[in-house]
Amino acid sequence: MADDASRARLQLHHALVGRGFVRTSDKQGTHRYEGSLAIGENSLPIFVLVDDLEFVRYPLIGIMPGWQPRGRKVPHVLGPGGTVCYYARGAVVLDRYDPGGTILQCLDQAERVLRDALAGRLDADFAGEFRSYWGGTWQLGDLPRSYSGDGTFHMVRLSESNTMPVLSTGRSWMLDRPGSQPSPRGGEPVRIVTIDEPLTLDPFAPWPPDDLAATTDWLRWLDPRLIEELDASIAHGTLPGGTLVLSAPNGVFSLRVSAPARLQTPEFLSNRRKSLPRLLHAIAKEVKVERSMTVAADLDYIYGRNLGSIKGLAGKRLLQIGCGTIGSFLAQQLAQSGAGMGGGRLKLVDQDRLQPSNLGRHLLGVPHLNQNKAVACANFLNALLPGAEIEGEDKDALSLTDLERYDLVIDATGEEALSLALNQRSIDDRPKSPDHLFVWLKGNGAHAQAVLVGDPTKACLKCLKPDLAGQPRFRDLRPDVEVEIGRIQACGDADFVPFPVSRPVSAAAMACDMVLDWANGALGDRFRNITFDSRKAFQISNSSPENTSRCPACGTSH
Repeated sequence: MADDASRARLQLHHALVGRGFVRTSDKQGTHRYEGSLAIGENSLPIFVLVDDLEFVRYPLIGIMPGWQPRGRKVPHVLGPGGTVCYYARGAVVLDRYDPGGTILQCLDQAERVLRDALAGRLDADFAGEFRSYWGGTWQLGDLPRSYSGDGTFHMVRLSESNTMPVLSTGRSWMLDRPGSQPSPRGGEPVRIVTIDEPLTLDPFAPWPPDDLAATTDWLRWLDPRLIEELDASIAHGTLPGGTLVLSAPNGVFSLRVSAPARLQTPEFLSNRRKSLPRLLHAIAKEVKVERSMTVAADLDYIYGRNLGSIKGLAGKRLLQIGCGTIGSFLAQQLAQSGAGMGGGRLKLVDQDRLQPSNLGRHLLGVPHLNQNKAVACANFLNALLPGAEIEGEDKDALSLTDLERYDLVIDATGEEALSLALNQRSIDDRPKSPDHLFVWLKGNGAHAQAVLVGDPTKACLKCLKPDLAGQPRFRDLRPDVEVEIGRIQACGDADFVPFPVSRPVSAAAMACDMVLDWANGALGDRFRNITFDSRKAFQISNSSPENTSRCPACGTSH
């Protein structure tokens, strides 16, 4: 390892020296070199800093202090240190086995970026980097899309040790959480304006806008009407100043104007409030402006961000039976996909209590011991996820009489007798009964299967194994495979099938994918399989098998 590191340092050194760079520091794994890059007719003084010879982190390349472009800001040159953003994070994988070639690759890319940036060909990129140029503090935001109007800033307690500023229209899941304790007296009023174009900066104007004079110059350059909105936020505010929030395609950015101390009197803040904007503009360079950014935390963003173009489960009415080793993880995945949101419903039903023997492969832990699994899962997910309205009930699944109220019933119990009973009821109640999804594990978790039942032309659960003592239509376990059974000595505690926690998590993920496909009207294969242990189970292709006349549940014999 030491020889490899020495060889890497040597290759790096030779490559940079060959480009005319001089080493200025080589201490504690940090290698700094200084030199220049020829950009047109100019020679830019450059430093190179390499602190990771494995190149997980990109080398730092920047312009030496003291150099200033002529009368303009340069895109992709960030911060007071003049660091050049030559590759977006994660854009390329650098070759750790060729340190010399890698550092020259980075220098060449930085040179291309600087050449185009100094020529003004990359000014449009200011919008993409605007958050880096804006700076300031930040807060969470829960705003409707394309909203313009009044809003508020609240300090909200999200947990015992976490209090955050929250921007909203006055209603938010963050304000409604138990114990949130939003700031008293209604919070700080703000004016929110949605604009269609990304925010950017004027490369030929001073930046950032730290006072009212620079702020109004920038707003005038963007759209003169925004100055009127800023003035309105001051004239109709309740604090010593006003706040304008600009919601743009590249982010949500806030400007808080604070009146000087001499104007913070009842005369100006109350009696002559409407004249306050004019007075502040008259002393604009004395009026400080604070900038802040908003991190999206609305429910549409939280639950839709990772789904992309896939439709989530908000608005769907789902009933899940079983909150054990598969069901607990499935409930979490459904909730994280939007189930129980947007006027929809996620109800969990189970009669078992969480025991110490469950902890090794269950979502819940010690704080929920001896609690009903369905109720505890619902409480856990409601506390964990914003806006969740998940219901848990300690009830026998066969006593449920309102299944037609749901869009989908999910059986994650893995209990064959109960699953067959639910399957039969769904068939007997057609066409009123909702679709039913069954998911289970076979052979010590060697194989996971799931089937969606609803289409009368397709296989029901019993169609997959018409004869209880016979072989399944799709052979899953290999011959002579013995299922290991664990036995617990406690009276009344059922035998259990041992398998690692990875198997139910994967089975739950398969079922969640099927629910999302169902919700998007693109179900595809109704019978899906995952083989975890090919020594014990066969590979079975996903398909949508037809029903069979031999099925005692839905076939001609029935």
